[in-house]
Amino acid sequence: MPVHKDILDAIKVAIVVVDAKFAILYMNDTAEDFCCGSLEHFRGEKIGALFEGREVTETALQRCFDAYETYTLRQVRLKISATNQQTVVNIAVSPISGQRLVFEIEPFDRILFLNKEDQVRNAQLASRQLVRGMAHEIKNPLGSIRGAAQLLRRGLATGEQSEYTDLIIGEVDRLKTLVDRMLGPNHTPCFEVVNIHEVIEKVLRVVESDLDVNWQLERDYDPSMPGVLGDFDQLTQALLNIIQNAKDATQNEATPRLVIRTGIEHQFTIGTTRHPTVARVQIEDNGIGVPPDLQDQIFFPLVTGKPSGTGLGLAITHTIIGMHHGLIVCNSEQGLTSFVIYLPLAINGEGNSDAP
Repeated sequence: MPVHKDILDAIKVAIVVVDAKFAILYMNDTAEDFCCGSLEHFRGEKIGALFEGREVTETALQRCFDAYETYTLRQVRLKISATNQQTVVNIAVSPISGQRLVFEIEPFDRILFLNKEDQVRNAQLASRQLVRGMAHEIKNPLGSIRGAAQLLRRGLATGEQSEYTDLIIGEVDRLKTLVDRMLGPNHTPCFEVVNIHEVIEKVLRVVESDLDVNWQLERDYDPSMPGVLGDFDQLTQALLNIIQNAKDATQNEATPRLVIRTGIEHQFTIGTTRHPTVARVQIEDNGIGVPPDLQDQIFFPLVTGKPSGTGLGLAITHTIIGMHHGLIVCNSEQGLTSFVIYLPLAINGEGNSDAP
C-alpha cells in the first residue's frame, strides 16, 4: 500500500488491510510490533494467521463486505500466534473501496492505561495547585512569626529566656523547609544529554553508603540505550526518592532485593505526545508494598504509608518526571513493588528543552 504509508506508520493503532479473500496486504509499523512479525513475513497469509480466536471469523468478516458496514468487537481475548501470548483488544473492521477490509486493533489495557493516566494527571495537577496555594499562604505568617521572635529575643534579659525564642525560630525554619519541599523543585530543569545509568549508579552509591543496606542488588541495564534529555541533579533526586523508599520497604525482609532494569519502548505515548522510542527505567523491590487504599494516590503530596513519612518524596519525583515530559507508574502488591519511569530519548530531535 504505497499511498499514505508514512501517515499510517505514524498511527499508534495497529492497522491491517486484507483483500476479499482475507489475505493480508498491508500492516503498519504498530501492527508489526503488536503481532511480533514483519509485513513481509505475513503478506499473503490469512488474517487468521495473526490471531487465534473465534470472534474473528470469515463469516463475520464477509458481512462487512455484504452490508458494507463496520464490524466492531470490544474486549476480545485473542492469542497472538507468533508468541502464543493472550491479549485483550478492541477491533474495528471497516470495508473500503476495492474489496478490502481495514482492521483497527488496539490493546484494551492500553486504553485503560491512557484513561487512568489522564485521570491521575488531572487529579495531581489540581492537588499540586491546592498545595502550592496553601504553601504560599503558610509562608507569609511564618515570616512574620520569625521576625517577631527575633525582635523579642533582643529584648530578653537572660539567655535562659532566649531559649524559648530560639525554639520558635528553629521550628519556624523547620516548617519553612517543609513548605519549600511541598512546592517541589525551585527551578526549571537545565536540559542536557544525560546517561541514565550514571544517574542510577550515583543514587546507588548514596543509598549504599548507609551501613544498614544489605540488599541483593540486580542490575539489568541496556548498554546500547541512548541518553535522555534531562537535568542530572533533578533526575538523581527523583530516583533517590524511589530507591530510598525501596530500602525502607525491604528493611524487615530476610533477604531484601532490589532489581533495576533499563530498556527502550517503541511507539510509546506520554500524555498527548507519541514518541518513536522512549527510555524505560524499572525499579523493583520485594518489600511490604504500597497499601491498596493508597495506590491511586501515591504520587499526591502528603500521602504516605510510612508512620514517619512526610508524603513528599514521591510527589516531588512525579513533579520532576513531569517536568522532563516523562511518565511514572507504580504497580504494587505484597512482596513485589515496581516503579517504572518513561523518559523521551535525546535522539532524532526527540525531547523538548522547554519546561511544560
